[in-house]
Amino acid sequence: MTDPLLPPTPVLYSERLTLRPIRLDDGPAMQKRFPQWEVVRYLNARTPWPYPADGGAAHARLCVERIARREAFLWAITLRDGDDTLIGLMDLRPDDGVSREQRGFWIDPEFWGQGLMTEAAELVTEYAFVELGWPHLWLDNAEANIGSHRIKQKQGARVVDRVQGAAWVSGPGAKVVWLLTREGWLARRQRGSVRRMPPTPVLHTERLTLRPCRLEDTPVIQRRFNQWDVVKYLAARTPWPYPDDGAATNMIETLEEMAAGKKMIWAITLKGAEDELIGRIDLWPDDGVSRTQRGFWLDPEFWGQGLMTEAAERVTEYAFTELGWRHLWLRNGEANQASYRVKEKQGARVVDRVPSKFVSREMMSVVWYLSADDWLAHREEKS
Repeated sequence: MTDPLLPPTPVLYSERLTLRPIRLDDGPAMQKRFPQWEVVRYLNARTPWPYPADGGAAHARLCVERIARREAFLWAITLRDGDDTLIGLMDLRPDDGVSREQRGFWIDPEFWGQGLMTEAAELVTEYAFVELGWPHLWLDNAEANIGSHRIKQKQGARVVDRVQGAAWVSGPGAKVVWLLTREGWLARRQRGSVRRMPPTPVLHTERLTLRPCRLEDTPVIQRRFNQWDVVKYLAARTPWPYPDDGAATNMIETLEEMAAGKKMIWAITLKGAEDELIGRIDLWPDDGVSRTQRGFWLDPEFWGQGLMTEAAERVTEYAFTELGWRHLWLRNGEANQASYRVKEKQGARVVDRVPSKFVSREMMSVVWYLSADDWLAHREEKS
């Protein structure tokens, strides 16, 4: 059973949605969108129907009170490119050991058939399993609610019970009880359900241009990468001494990973000299296992100027504000103090140390966790 005292309801982002805490001023939108038969018929019979004229305001007030008491997470589902107006609701609750019900949702039928509810459910599930570390989610729905049934199937939940005589707004009927485990959800995502990454975009900072790596970068990579100070704290799989075709071989893999949407890979260049790579930075999705999502290197000729921190900060901003990721797992060799400082400057926190092999020797690998909330708070403090 999870601890009933919850953290504040966070803002969550997906490709098309923003999930934010319910507010009192959501009452009118609830009153407009909720009282539709298609929305309410498969909800619990305690839902008032016909819906009263003050139902939206009353429910918004109840949601705000529950958020304040830290007993549930309650999100307004809104369109990311919209005007912040509520189009649906999502809630998440700890396992009380009795009800076998931890998540509920609804969305205005105007937005059905676009996969938005699945997108919101996946986002909240990720938060429960990755951010909160919950071991499972109990889920349920009316047996006749095929739409809700499909969402749970897509997520890898399994049916564990059917209860006859449940009370719904539309009348008595069977209830399907599902169990979705963290282990099963992560395994399913690792098998290929992680969304394909979009093409690597060009990003700009005050002094840098980060552009996609390209075949023409091969000769300069061979020259700049092939230095002990660059490679000594990289994973032991990095070939050393670096072979004459090392950059060319790695470039084939780099271009394949970008084309397949597995990684975003940027050449770090100085503004005004975009053809000359001086380093590289990579970003990839959380696979739920490896606890690493970003890597970088920079020619020592450019060390000591804050350029690597500048590049890392821009890529982190892209991950959190454009891709809508909620966290980044980061790693470095314990002796790599420069990489250590970059992460500290961003507000990351050390969560683990594990034995690892590097080009130079075996040492502890420091595992860091950087949440979007911590990063935003750290950036506001600096400004």
